[in-house]
Amino acid sequence: MDVDNLRTREGPFVLVCHHMKTWHVAESAPPEAKTTLPNLHPVALGLLWNRGVRTQEAMEQFLNPDWVRDTHDPAIFKNMEAAVARVFRALEEGEFIAVHGDYDADGVCGSTVLLSTLRDLCNSMGFDYENISGYIPHREKEGYGVSIATMELLSEERGVSLVITVDCGISNKPAIDRGLELGMDTIVCDHHAMPETLPVGAILLHPQVPGEDYPNKNLCGTGVAFKLASALIIEARNRGANLPEGYEKWLLDLVAIATVTDVMPLTGENRVLERFGLKVLNKTKRPGLKALIEVAGGKPGELDTYSIGFQIGPRLNAAGRMEHAKLALELLLEEDVVEAATKAQGLHETNIARQKVSEDMYQEAKAMVGELGDRKAIIVWKEGWLAGLVGLVAGKLVNDFSRPVYVVGREGDKFVGSGRTAGGFDVTAALHVASAHLDRFGGHPQACGFSVHGEEKFFEACKVIEAHAMEVLKAEHLIPTLKIDAAVELEEMDFALLGALESFEPFGEKNPRPVFAAMNIDVAYAEPMGAEGKHLRITAKSPRGKIAKFIGWRIGDRAAELKPGTRVDIAFELEVNEWKGRRDLQMKIVDIQIAGIRH
Repeated sequence: MDVDNLRTREGPFVLVCHHMKTWHVAESAPPEAKTTLPNLHPVALGLLWNRGVRTQEAMEQFLNPDWVRDTHDPAIFKNMEAAVARVFRALEEGEFIAVHGDYDADGVCGSTVLLSTLRDLCNSMGFDYENISGYIPHREKEGYGVSIATMELLSEERGVSLVITVDCGISNKPAIDRGLELGMDTIVCDHHAMPETLPVGAILLHPQVPGEDYPNKNLCGTGVAFKLASALIIEARNRGANLPEGYEKWLLDLVAIATVTDVMPLTGENRVLERFGLKVLNKTKRPGLKALIEVAGGKPGELDTYSIGFQIGPRLNAAGRMEHAKLALELLLEEDVVEAATKAQGLHETNIARQKVSEDMYQEAKAMVGELGDRKAIIVWKEGWLAGLVGLVAGKLVNDFSRPVYVVGREGDKFVGSGRTAGGFDVTAALHVASAHLDRFGGHPQACGFSVHGEEKFFEACKVIEAHAMEVLKAEHLIPTLKIDAAVELEEMDFALLGALESFEPFGEKNPRPVFAAMNIDVAYAEPMGAEGKHLRITAKSPRGKIAKFIGWRIGDRAAELKPGTRVDIAFELEVNEWKGRRDLQMKIVDIQIAGIRH
C-alpha cells in the first residue's frame, strides 16, 4: 500500500498520511449549519462549526465579543471580598505590603498590574505608597515560588505584614505557614496545578481551587491579579476615590501580554480580555512598554498576538532567563521616558544574548539525542546549561522529535530541568509520578519545571519518567500531525473570506490561525526566492483553472522537486500581500506534499 496516497475516514477527520506526517483534515460542516448565520462566508461558518461554536448566539458572541456581557465580575471569586478587605486594612494602617511575583512574563506583568494599581490607589486616597514593594526571586539562586527564606527576609528586612503572590504561591504552603508564624498574611493570586496540600492559611484567589465558583478556569496569573486589581478599584471608587468607570481597562495591556506568553486558551472570557487587551496595548500609556515595543520593532496600532509572542514576550522573559526578572518589572513600572528607553535597550541586548546562548544549547542537546530507538520521552542534561533556557530548548526539541522532552542543566550537585510536551502527554503528571525523587516541581500539562539535588536521585527520577511515558504513550501519539481546518477549493479563497477571518482574531491557543488545504492542484512553476534562495514561490492551478500564488518560508530547497505539472497538496494560511499600494491575496505554505495520484 502506498501510504503517501492513502485517504481514510476516521471519526470527525479525514486522515491524509504523507510520509511520517499525518494531516488531520476536518470534515465539512453539515448542511443545517449554513442556516445558522446565512450571511457569513460559508468557509468561515464551517470553521466556527468545527471549533465547537454551533449556535447563532455562540457565533455572534464569538465574532463580536462584548465587555459587559462576556466578562465575569471579580466578586464571584469566593475569597475576593476577604482579599479586598485585607488590602484596604493594610493600606489604612500603614502596613508594609510586598507583591511577590514569578520570574516569567506572567509573573512580571501581574506584579506590575498590582503595584501600579496600589500606586494609583495610594495617590488618589492619600495612602503611603512607600510602604509597598515588589519582590521577584532569582531564577537560578532562589528557584520558583515563595520560599521560607524569602518570607523571613521580607519580614526581617522590610517589615512586611502582607504578601500578595502573583503566578505562584498555591504550592508553597510551608513558606506561607512560616509567614503566619512571623505575623504575615498572604493573598495568593495563582493559576498553577493544585498541590496535594493547599496553603489553607492564605486567602486563595485561584480559579481551580476546589469549590471555587469563578467560571473562567483558564485565567493566567496576571488575569487573576487583574481581577483583584479590578475589585480594589471598585472598592476604592465606592470609598470616594477619583477613579472613573472603566479605569481598570488600562491594565489590560499587561493581561494581553501574559495571556499569550503563558499560552492560555483564547476562548471564553480570555478571548474578550485578549481582544480588548490588544486595543489597550496598541495605545498603552506605559513609557517602559512603549520603549520596549519600539526596540522590538513593533508598530503601535498593528500589534497582535504574534507581536506579543515573538517581540514583546521574549524580551520580558529574557531578563529572568539571563539575569534577573526585576529588570523587566522595573521597566514596566518606569515612568521616566529617558530611563525607559535605556532599560528597554538593555532588555533588547539581553534578549540577543539569550538567543545566541539558547541556540548553542539547542544544537548541543539535539546532537545528544542521537537515535531515538523506542524511546517515547527524551531527557538530556549537561553541566553548565542555564536553568532559564532549558525550557526553550525543550520546546525546540519537541518540534524536532514529536515526543515529550525534558532538558536539564546541572550545576555541581543540583539539577534544574524543564519539560515540554507532545502527543497529549502531561509532563507535570509525570513529575508527580517521580515526586519521591524530586525536591521541587510544578507546572501545567504542557510545560513544567523541577529541581533535584544528587545524581542518584536525578537518575532515578529519569527512569520513572521514561517508564511512565512508555506506559502512557502509544506509537501513534508520536507521529507528527498537522491539523487542517478545512479542505477548500482555490475558488473559495477571496477577500470576503479574509475579511471574515479578521473577526476570528485574536489567534492563539485553542483558537489557532486557520490552516486550509488545497488538494490535487497542479504546479505551474516553482522557484527559490530571496538573496540565498532560502524561500519558495509557487504558482499553482486548481482543477477548474483558478491560478493562485503560494509562498513558503525557509523551504526554497524544495523548488527542484516541483516541476511544472507536478500535482500537489498544499496546506496554507490565507493572508494579504501589500506592495506599493497594491493588495493581493497570498497563501503562506504550512506544508506541501506530492499528491502522486493523477486522474
